[in-house]
Amino acid sequence: MKTRDLLWKGRRRTFVTADTHFGDTVALRKFSRPFGSVDAADKALVAAINARVGRQDILLHVGDLFGDCEWTRSERLKAKRLRDAILCRRIVLVSGNTDPVGERWFDAMLHESHQILSWRGWPGEERTRVVACHYPMRQWQGWPSGALHLYGHVHGTLAEQDRSTDVGVDCWNYAPLDLARLLTTLKRRPFACPKTWPRQQPSSEPI
Repeated sequence: MKTRDLLWKGRRRTFVTADTHFGDTVALRKFSRPFGSVDAADKALVAAINARVGRQDILLHVGDLFGDCEWTRSERLKAKRLRDAILCRRIVLVSGNTDPVGERWFDAMLHESHQILSWRGWPGEERTRVVACHYPMRQWQGWPSGALHLYGHVHGTLAEQDRSTDVGVDCWNYAPLDLARLLTTLKRRPFACPKTWPRQQPSSEPI
């Protein structure tokens, strides 16, 4: 199934978020999150998802679904309980640096998992490319033609560039975003590919 068809098939709505870091005590301090405990943070983030994302909708999560764990049996059980508390049946993950790779127990909680997700169009717009990657890029596929870029990882510490935005929870009041509305807003940003490409890195002798 093409990514565009997956994200908007039938009457589904699609939402996007990143960097929830469920179960991550360090995230409370490191990212100055306004919650008294990691359990309070987890409950608030789950509630924010359930308030917007319906059971039949899609949640596109751009990495770091859970925190950096050793993934003991108790941590896996807690992760499963948190996933079960999210009403949305389909989570499409773009893997981040804290997401386990190639672990069947983790993949079973997801509808799909990708390293990078790239597709064209959304409802009302057929041609514009979108590139979702956990890590922010300075240039991305289709950038010269005005393509859009969604990322996480930096928790709002990096200035947006061109038609890109940080979709992490720290930037959006700890709630997911309506993906089609976000993409429509991003596309309205003026952008023109430079006619010349000034060299920023000097030419050097081979090492």
